[in-house]
Amino acid sequence: MLFSGKIKKDFDQLITFNKSITEEREKYLMSEKSEIASQISEINRELNAFGKNRSDTLSFLSETEVFNKYKELSNELVSLRTDIEKLERQKKHLHRLQELKAKIRSLSEECNHLQSEIENSVKQQDSDKTSLFSQIRLHFDEIVYEVINRRALLSVLSNKEGHLEFKAEILNEFSKPTSADTGHTYRKLLCIAFDLSVLRAHLGNKFPHFAFHDGVFESLDDRKKENLLTVIRRYTDMGIQSIITLIDSDLPLTEEKEPPVFDESEIVLRLHDEGEKGLLFKMQA
Repeated sequence: MLFSGKIKKDFDQLITFNKSITEEREKYLMSEKSEIASQISEINRELNAFGKNRSDTLSFLSETEVFNKYKELSNELVSLRTDIEKLERQKKHLHRLQELKAKIRSLSEECNHLQSEIENSVKQQDSDKTSLFSQIRLHFDEIVYEVINRRALLSVLSNKEGHLEFKAEILNEFSKPTSADTGHTYRKLLCIAFDLSVLRAHLGNKFPHFAFHDGVFESLDDRKKENLLTVIRRYTDMGIQSIITLIDSDLPLTEEKEPPVFDESEIVLRLHDEGEKGLLFKMQA
């Protein structure tokens, strides 16, 4: 054979070469392993040292009496600061409360003084026959007497709060108050009489010269309706305009040949349901 023995030699050399490389690599890895193991050991020693240092530090911070006292005093200091702020706020509120109490006392004294002045003024106005209130009371009585033939008393008192309270009463033949003024009909009449008497007392002054009364004749009998209409017309002649509303059934009855209760010149508006002209604003609802 041409290569007899030569191939076996070359293969043996290859095995020998690979074996030498493997041995050399193993030596290198063992050396590197030893070096790494040494480093790991050193790192473990350092970790143990750091762990002990950490443990000692934590033990000092958590177990020593000084730190415990510091924590206790810090918490107490925070609590004291909170209490101080709370007391400061209460102090401000207390000062404000004292100021308000002083102001209330001052205003109460002033209110009592003003109430005394009001009561004295009421007494003075009541006793002075020429005072504005006396004129209103006189006109009020005249109107009620002319309409229902009964005297009426208008009085004013100062209540516990110092406010003025007006009281209107209908008197009997013995000049004693009756319960007639508690009914709806006469209460409305007293309101009308009061309004007109106030306007009359202020004639010539810068004061309203008109009054509006709704359903002025409701529940009155015909004779009293006529009497009230006479009063309204007389006050119109004085310069006080009365605007009144009523329905046909509230008109006093008249004889067939007698003129109507109201002249056409006295009627401003007739309302009805027969078209837009009968509506208040002349337009569809």
